[in-house]
Amino acid sequence: MQFNQESLRQEVNRFRSSFQDEALDTAEKSLTLEKRGPVAIIWFDQHQEKANKLSTPNMLRLFELFVEIEKDKKLGALVILSKKPSIFIAGADIAEIQKMAAGEATVEDLMKLQSVFTYLERLSIPSIAAINGACMGGGTELTLACDYRIATDAPETKMALPEVMLGVLPGWGGTQRMPRLIGLESALDLILTGRNVDGKKAKKMGLVDKVVPKELLETRALEWAAELAKSPRKAKKEGHASLLSRVPGGKWMIFDQARKGVMSKTKGHYPAPLKIIEVLKKTYGGDLDAGLKVEAQAFTDLVRSPECKSLIGVFYLQERVKKDKGSATGIAKEVHSAGVLGAGVMGGGIAQLFAAKNVRVRMKDINWDAIAKGFQAAQKIFYKQVQRKKMRKNEFDNAMARIEGSTSYAGFKGLDLVVEAVVENIDVKKAVFGELEKNTKPDAILATNTSSLSVGLIATGTTDPTRVVGMHFFNPVDKMPLVEVIRGKETSEDAVATVFQFSKKLGKTPIVVQDGPGFVVNRILAPYLNEAGFLLSEGVPPRKIDDVIAGFGMPMGPCTLLDEVGLDVGVKVAKILYTAFGDRMKAPNIMEKAGQGNRYGKKTGKGIYLYPGGEQKNDPELFARLGVKENASAVPDDKIVKRCIYAMINEAARCVEDKLVRDVADIDIGMIFGTGFPPFRGGLLRYADSLGAEAIVGDLEVLQRMYGERFAPAPYLQQLAVSGKKFYEK
Repeated sequence: MQFNQESLRQEVNRFRSSFQDEALDTAEKSLTLEKRGPVAIIWFDQHQEKANKLSTPNMLRLFELFVEIEKDKKLGALVILSKKPSIFIAGADIAEIQKMAAGEATVEDLMKLQSVFTYLERLSIPSIAAINGACMGGGTELTLACDYRIATDAPETKMALPEVMLGVLPGWGGTQRMPRLIGLESALDLILTGRNVDGKKAKKMGLVDKVVPKELLETRALEWAAELAKSPRKAKKEGHASLLSRVPGGKWMIFDQARKGVMSKTKGHYPAPLKIIEVLKKTYGGDLDAGLKVEAQAFTDLVRSPECKSLIGVFYLQERVKKDKGSATGIAKEVHSAGVLGAGVMGGGIAQLFAAKNVRVRMKDINWDAIAKGFQAAQKIFYKQVQRKKMRKNEFDNAMARIEGSTSYAGFKGLDLVVEAVVENIDVKKAVFGELEKNTKPDAILATNTSSLSVGLIATGTTDPTRVVGMHFFNPVDKMPLVEVIRGKETSEDAVATVFQFSKKLGKTPIVVQDGPGFVVNRILAPYLNEAGFLLSEGVPPRKIDDVIAGFGMPMGPCTLLDEVGLDVGVKVAKILYTAFGDRMKAPNIMEKAGQGNRYGKKTGKGIYLYPGGEQKNDPELFARLGVKENASAVPDDKIVKRCIYAMINEAARCVEDKLVRDVADIDIGMIFGTGFPPFRGGLLRYADSLGAEAIVGDLEVLQRMYGERFAPAPYLQQLAVSGKKFYEK
């Protein structure tokens, strides 16, 4: 379906009835045409916004400019440039995708927008996309419709088709044009993962034709366009097809391997990757227009799926964090240098993270052996990046040089922030903070990485508790995105704002929580892990528990998680929470019994499972050791899910009631980015809302009668059930 000038006029009139006039006026201000001799330049500078985006009015404006360029016979080439300093085009307008998810768009509507890029591709003159900064989704699809692409080597230049992360596929020709340009295997890799590539990588794989320094982009692009305008020639997009994709039956092997990879990673929970493979199977090597129609139908099917709606919700959770400052009144201070107290695996991981983000860091411990372990932990993480070619050897050396070690407080007087990561003992931590206060400047922030102890109580070891804040990283630090920023009773707003903003600088996703035993994530997770222990005590095999919960969508089952965390750590945290909250948090006796004999989990090579050579194996003597008779049919699968997941929902409701978070969204952010709660379910409380409080309370009451008071519905959850309201309902 192609636009012509008359249909454009009709489309503009139709959209004027559904959009406010200023939306179209904004598009005219955002996209402007400049003519320099035979070269046309379309400048993209989204009016009064930081990022360029492809909204429907902007797409119509683009088409209008393409028509004007086509009419002007003096023009011999087109260049598309952005005036934003670090963004080419951020992608489509997510708000419009959300409307489509609500059923407010048809396949025909999408194909009309697809045809804007098809018109660009079929212009009689050659076109060049000049790319600097983020080029995402629809932005990359626009560049694919151009004849040529030139990108900068600046670190902010990244190209991607990340639509799969929203539960959809590229809908403006991405599934059709990318395989033609870079080959089937490379295209599948980018479209299925949503990963981005920088300018140099894009050039190597054929995604762009030239790479230049940022400062020369406009000059080189216009010179190239002027040369093309002398004898206009369109690029021939033959693609970088691999040998396997060219041999008979080879492409089917590629599709088969891609499907196996997707199923291994997603267990079939995410329909978008499977639909992408299906679309490419139907269209690869075929007619473009027919392929675009298949793509549009697939996009429309996916955008209305519950998974897409959930993933769009997660996107907005992430956007919320980006805009959040952590405190309404606090002023964040810059952190240029930092210290880490305690140089074990966790301390070394924190030091590595700081150094990776160009922050000089000083590690302190009581002896050089401990410091050496911290250096080894940091070095190991960096070296993996070198092996994966994500870091050069000289970058590795420079990063490690940013980490210093010490057995004294020498140099701590100049630090802006110190993070304590010593043993989880309240008396030790109080003493350490007393020492820290004496050896740091008065305005330095003192943070504790405690996972369960009271930040306020730790702060009593100082004379100025306003400086003390929780900065709870999750293990492993380099992989887990969440940081809980814990506000102690007397923590200053500036301290909260500083740690919150610094966490974002580190590339983490922070949430602010009030002080309390276990804070938010571990408090919610504790009943879930306890329930796994109760299931074990009833004879349910750990493999069955884990498989059922993994089937629900968790990245790993609770028994595997206990072994990962360490049964000794789990028992210690469980005791702290039991002391604070009583019987509902009491761990089953079997937990301590499972960890006896140095069986702490993966770190000792044996726990609930065995780990010969690091590989997880079932322990055939587990139930004999625990004194329990194995009974795989003791609890049905659906009840295993309800017992584990509803235990978390119930405790989350208590966290809301106790006002531990500023907004219920913080709980979902915490559970997704701190525990891996399945994003396709939208978050723990979004999932609860999908079930309805009344249904959850009814099931909890049944579980309470069967298994005891730990399943007693939280008062807040009961209130929601009675009122018919939801967690996300204001």
